[in-house]
Amino acid sequence: MKKTISIILCLVMLFAFVTVPAAAASKKGTLKMLAYNVSGIPIVGDFQGSFRTATNDRAAIIGRLLNGTDADFIGVEEDFNGHKYLEAEMTSYPYKSPHSGGAAQGQGLNIFSPHRLFNLDRVRWNKEFGYLSGRNDALSNKGFIYSLMELEEGVYINVITLHCDAGKEPLSVAARRDNFRQLAEYINTNLNDGRALIVLGDFNFSFKRNLDDDIVANLMEPTGLKDVWAEVYNGGLTDFSDPAFDRDSQGDSVDRTLYRSGRYMELVPVSKTIPPLTGENGERYTDHAPMLTEFTYTVTGSEPVPARLEEPAQVNEALLNLKEAAWTVLRFFQIIIGFIEIPYLITELLFYRKLF
Repeated sequence: MKKTISIILCLVMLFAFVTVPAAAASKKGTLKMLAYNVSGIPIVGDFQGSFRTATNDRAAIIGRLLNGTDADFIGVEEDFNGHKYLEAEMTSYPYKSPHSGGAAQGQGLNIFSPHRLFNLDRVRWNKEFGYLSGRNDALSNKGFIYSLMELEEGVYINVITLHCDAGKEPLSVAARRDNFRQLAEYINTNLNDGRALIVLGDFNFSFKRNLDDDIVANLMEPTGLKDVWAEVYNGGLTDFSDPAFDRDSQGDSVDRTLYRSGRYMELVPVSKTIPPLTGENGERYTDHAPMLTEFTYTVTGSEPVPARLEEPAQVNEALLNLKEAAWTVLRFFQIIIGFIEIPYLITELLFYRKLF
């Protein structure tokens, strides 16, 4: 009898040693987040790489390059008319956002992941500047796209991909400042669920510019977000006037990743790098470098099941095409209206030329 009990105890202990490490392993992991402005504006984007490449061909090439990465999440900006060619190549990323349309009506933002995505929400900026001046942001529907990503069974993280107003002259800076404030309000209103949050994309902001858009006061401080570049490469400094700020760093770019840990997950940023998404001879296909941010994450608590888990709805292609035609007409009239900006455009060229 004692021998039997001893054998049982040994088996129990052996089972514990075998299973506990496996359970512990599921509580930690590596998270790779990639963002890329794919220059998908028809004709304009054709000239934004190292050589001219037609929109659809460029989208397909970029799709193949992205498909070869092992990212957990990919957010793309300026993904307009060539989207179906990019999407067709990304077979390793079965979970994705429905396309919002071409350059006339689309947001230009799409997301791809090998993990399930829920509760997608597209939001347009309240303020944008410039039909002919600025960076023509008023001719777009820029904004951000939110999603809830399931990293593993029962482990979720909030993710936002964005594209902010561009330009460095005063009215563009004011619009971008308002973008940051709008995003902060969205986060504080909708994402107080205790889950970790990552915000990535084309912010059109860098600390080196030292402009009045002030991402720290208008977005980071109100939401508790931290900047990966600042934390990993700049000693946590975000004040450009601080003598200790690394003014020579090349990592302080307009493509950024912000993050905050949550009650159920701790995020630790490891790196922000530029993956080699180029052709065989180093060809570049956009005017932006891709941005790969790596985190380690630790699940720190038992996470409640989200109250809503809604999968992305399918797009009605016919309706999308009809809307695109209507938006194209609207854009034509907006360009006509934009001629009132000519004095401001001249001012830009004369006084802000060095800023572009």
